[in-house]
Amino acid sequence: MDWLNDYEDELRLVFQESRRIISEFPEPLNQQGMSYLEHFNVFNAESHKNYICYLLPFWLQKGCGISAEVTRQMSMGNVFFMLYFFIQDDLMDSQESSAYEKLPLANLLYVEFLNIYRILFPEPSAFWILFNRYIMEWADSVSNENTSDYFLNDRVKISYKASPLKLSSTAALLMSGKSDLVPQAEELIHSVLLTLQMLDDYEDWKEDLSAGNYNCLLSLTRKHLPNSSAAKLTSQEVEFYLFTANGLHTYTQLAHDTHNKVTASGLDAPHLIAFHSMLVSNLQQISDSIEADKQLLLNGGLYHWLSKNVH
Repeated sequence: MDWLNDYEDELRLVFQESRRIISEFPEPLNQQGMSYLEHFNVFNAESHKNYICYLLPFWLQKGCGISAEVTRQMSMGNVFFMLYFFIQDDLMDSQESSAYEKLPLANLLYVEFLNIYRILFPEPSAFWILFNRYIMEWADSVSNENTSDYFLNDRVKISYKASPLKLSSTAALLMSGKSDLVPQAEELIHSVLLTLQMLDDYEDWKEDLSAGNYNCLLSLTRKHLPNSSAAKLTSQEVEFYLFTANGLHTYTQLAHDTHNKVTASGLDAPHLIAFHSMLVSNLQQISDSIEADKQLLLNGGLYHWLSKNVH
């Protein structure tokens, strides 16, 4: 079982059709849209890989008994919605982004998402009630994360930043007559999204510290440092917590605790669970690497230099 390579052929079809649809947008929005799509194209070596977004429908396909064609449609809908929210995030995070240039494209992408899901779920449908809730969760999370410190106080709201992703899992369960499993699927996806955000926040902590963005790892650092009441952390304080005070070990242990919840889920989604295991393993490898470097330093500076430079 391979959570990625098992679906390579299907993903090629998804991105091929997404590219065709975006290419028919009016100029210059088609070129802008293609650029955004390539930024997340799993087959582009330099792209940002948002695997869970376009793979979640395939991971649930077997357990929900959904046809290959419908699964591809749901994945493509996720791609359009992902790009739509990527533009929203870009506009909120960057003072240099131009709403005049990007909002028209965002609305075209949003309409393409609606075109797909309106066919799958004509009104009235419980899907659209849950759609409203997921958008409300997203709006609440992105608006209040800096003031509410969700990682310490209400961790599920970290996952709400990607709440619209739950639409495809909810859709799969509704289509297969398993609406009673929607709350269980939501809880499982919340756990996976939390760990995914934790991994992203480790990779981005320097950039987030500089920009003043909310970051799970910085939140944990602020809590554990003696001067935790300080409004502004320094990079030296974060590095002390990570590399000297075993902070990344603590951070990684939280991810392991989350994985215990994930493996306890009764939902038939082995690929999703395998994906989460990979996320936790990545964090663990980073933590282990830091500990190995510390041991080399304890053995002496020359020994450390030789281990890094002599092959």
